[in-house]
Amino acid sequence: MKNPIKWILVGHPAVKICIAAAVLAAMTFLLYSGMKVSSKEAFINGRISTILSPLPGQLVLTKQIAPGQIVLAQQLLGNVTTTQANDQVPGLVNQRTLLEIQLAEIDKQISGIDSRLQLYTEQQKQYLAESQTQKELGEKQSAATLAQLKEELKAITSQAGFSKQQLQSYEDLYRKHFISRIEYEQRKSDNRVLQASQQAKVAELQQRLLDVNAAKSGLQLSGPRTLDAPQQNQRDISLTIENMKQERGQLLARQGATVQSIQEIAALLASRQQAALSSTFDGVVWDVSAENGASVQSGTPIVRILDCNTRWVEAFFDEADANSLRPGMMVTVHLTSSPKTKWKGTIKTIRAGSGRVEVGERNVQPPPEIARRQLPVKVLTAHIDIDWEDIAESASFCLAGRSVTVNI
Repeated sequence: MKNPIKWILVGHPAVKICIAAAVLAAMTFLLYSGMKVSSKEAFINGRISTILSPLPGQLVLTKQIAPGQIVLAQQLLGNVTTTQANDQVPGLVNQRTLLEIQLAEIDKQISGIDSRLQLYTEQQKQYLAESQTQKELGEKQSAATLAQLKEELKAITSQAGFSKQQLQSYEDLYRKHFISRIEYEQRKSDNRVLQASQQAKVAELQQRLLDVNAAKSGLQLSGPRTLDAPQQNQRDISLTIENMKQERGQLLARQGATVQSIQEIAALLASRQQAALSSTFDGVVWDVSAENGASVQSGTPIVRILDCNTRWVEAFFDEADANSLRPGMMVTVHLTSSPKTKWKGTIKTIRAGSGRVEVGERNVQPPPEIARRQLPVKVLTAHIDIDWEDIAESASFCLAGRSVTVNI
């Protein structure tokens, strides 16, 4: 027989209600404990640069500039031509005119130096040829003089030998008393003079040999240190040519500096009369704020460029999920309109908001429903860096401003 007390307790209505509540609580705990943290609102953000008019004037845009158009860095987007008088323009024009006059004078001086250098160079060649001829003649003269000295030395040597033999004979005659002592001493003295003359000629010959060898090298060992006329002319004209080359170098330096100054003034003058519009990075035209041909003032927004290479996700979470978020955490981002489109990302920063927090105030604006509603008090703003695996499409503005869902 079954236990009646156990059956009565289990079958009691109050007991059934308690069991159902416990089961529901357990299911709710399991359900919520397995749920992932998701963003309340999120959208793709991007850096937008506004190109402003640098001066007042008339705007002339290129025909290719339109929203969604790809723009390259430094690509010409248009020009602003000034329509107002500028007090700096006349002064710049006068400066440019004076510099152009100076440049023409410098060019004239350089041309004159070039002409004179050509003439002096030809004259230098002539002096060089004359100097070479003079050198060759000098060498021939020295060689002739040297040959003459050798012959003289040869003659003196022969005379000295003959005189020495005669002196020996006179000595024998003196010993045999055929001649007197006075005559013998006279002959002996003549022989000494002849020997001395021979030694002088030898010394002179050696000096002439040294002079000839020095002359071949363009040097001078004896006599006053002077140059012949061709050599002096060549030295003088060489110094003149060197001075003219230095003067020409200085004029060329002045010419380069003057040309640079003219270019700088021309660029400054052009900037006062017309300014080019361009982007500093590759991107997509987000919108065109001013119409082609419109009159604009300095600082007027002209075109806004979206940088597709600098995009991220702004996600907003309930403050109750604060303990589940931390910088460096990996997240998954789904495109709201196409859940199959997803990316991997990393939380870079987390900021808690107090009061009313406006989103997208510096870059791409959020979807209209977020902008109207803004955000409630106590919210977490997460800046998420995305690993964009796909190539950004310019036609869709690189998905900037599109709503996404961020899951932790």
